[in-house]
Amino acid sequence: MSEVFDLEITTNATDFPLEKKYPATISLNEFKKKLELVVGTTADSMRIQLFDGNDQLKGELTDGAKSLKELGVRDGYRIHAIDVTGGNEDFKDESMVEKYEMSDDAYSKRTDSVRAWKKKMQEEQGVVAPAKTGDTLNEEAAKGIKVGDRCEVSVGAQMARRGEVAFVGTAKFKDGIWVGVKYDEPVGKNDGSVAGVRYFDCEPKYGGFVRPVDVKVGDFPELSIDEI
Repeated sequence: MSEVFDLEITTNATDFPLEKKYPATISLNEFKKKLELVVGTTADSMRIQLFDGNDQLKGELTDGAKSLKELGVRDGYRIHAIDVTGGNEDFKDESMVEKYEMSDDAYSKRTDSVRAWKKKMQEEQGVVAPAKTGDTLNEEAAKGIKVGDRCEVSVGAQMARRGEVAFVGTAKFKDGIWVGVKYDEPVGKNDGSVAGVRYFDCEPKYGGFVRPVDVKVGDFPELSIDEI
């Protein structure tokens, strides 16, 4: 039976480590190819660092033709994969997740938000309710979103994008409720998976994860070429 290494995989794309098994005879080039979805970049744009069982840096692995064992990798070691393009630095903590930070005051000024809609309804009914937290607003917005819905996504000042809801719920990459969207165009950041965990299936760059408050569901047909 061939030797297998149980390795811890970390990247500069996420703070969440993975534990996976790899044959000791796999070449570094083959190994890097298997890490492409985890790191979010191509094998050619990847640097590999090796840490021993005491988490001490052993060095960088560069000879792609050699096997992991030949390069000094051992069971229980840690592999740290780095995207040298820097493309994933923006997604650390929330790998491949569309993130937009908005102050509570700025959100309160929005007229198209869930908070604004709730406030209008309360005023019409003569009800005064305590201010809702961001988590509560997302929970309420998520109740009106289901898998299969056509939707339009507006994150901060970014251009609105259309697609289909492919996931609604909690995820491992960050607390709270998230909506996974399969976009009509390659304007996303992933293929429906984040940090090695798959939530739905789509082509690379067609998937994205956003907060429910940034999603509107309804009759949103695909835009024609002239409209994009």
